[in-house]
Amino acid sequence: MSVRHPPATARSRFETLAVGDAILDIVTPPLGPGGPGDRQSRVAGFTYLPGGNATNFALAFAALGGRARFVGCVGRDWAGDVLRAAYGKGDVEVRLRTSRRNASGTTMALTSADGTRHLITAIGANADLRLSDIPAPWISKARHLHRAGYWWATGLMGAPSATLLARARKAGATTSLDTATDPEGWPRERRESVLVLLPHLDIFFGTEEEICGVAGASPVESAAYALFRKGVGEVVVHQGGRGSSVFTSTRAESARAFRVAPANPTGCGDVFNAAYVLASLGGRPWKDRLRFANAAAAWHLENLEKPYPTARDVSRRFNVRQ
Repeated sequence: MSVRHPPATARSRFETLAVGDAILDIVTPPLGPGGPGDRQSRVAGFTYLPGGNATNFALAFAALGGRARFVGCVGRDWAGDVLRAAYGKGDVEVRLRTSRRNASGTTMALTSADGTRHLITAIGANADLRLSDIPAPWISKARHLHRAGYWWATGLMGAPSATLLARARKAGATTSLDTATDPEGWPRERRESVLVLLPHLDIFFGTEEEICGVAGASPVESAAYALFRKGVGEVVVHQGGRGSSVFTSTRAESARAFRVAPANPTGCGDVFNAAYVLASLGGRPWKDRLRFANAAAAWHLENLEKPYPTARDVSRRFNVRQ
């Protein structure tokens, strides 16, 4: 089974609705290798960026030329103000719940010179997000619904997300999910909270570790087929420096990564997802979707000052068109 592509004739429909985490990322410059024991490093400064899987997706989708809406939750603090400003600047329409008890979610992103990172997240206000915060008209007007920041928006885990995805599909939208890595290591009850979503998913995004963790199978090819049996249409694999792959029940495609100097690895997968969905809604072949998504992610990887590329940026930098 492959992904359904809803007709693009109704211009009143928003192309995508992203639901999930709103997080402020505090990003270090690339750090050298560390040694054993205590360590202190000195940097010229930190970069403060909008973050969270769903937030990155929405901002990247809009920058690439799509129309995006986002639903999340922030606190009554400066971090929430930074996020609100980013949505406005990025031309993303938002419905934000404001938590009265929790600060905005934050992530400390310790970035290494080799492109890897260590992410330390306080979920904060994201835990307060509920299904009732998502306007029904926004679901019905979306051509695509993307659920991300799964482990951080804890009030939507399991049945609420299944209901959300089912409603979107009933309204004619396609759907996708990116769980990201489970910080608790895939215990059975948390894995089962993802499995209930699979019958309502057109696209499952993830790294090989994430896909195998959810499926309870390896290698990734076997894990993908386990997800197909649960109802998923496509499994799209983030493979870092090796590029990316897509599996359907009848075929597989891969595309190589673009080589760039890593400066901003946090959020690359989310930018990839946005580009892939945008290309999918445009009816592009699988190979073209992967190349466009790889190029958008590569732009993000090498740019801290402008992390979300336009389609023109991607075309000029990597000679890849949407």
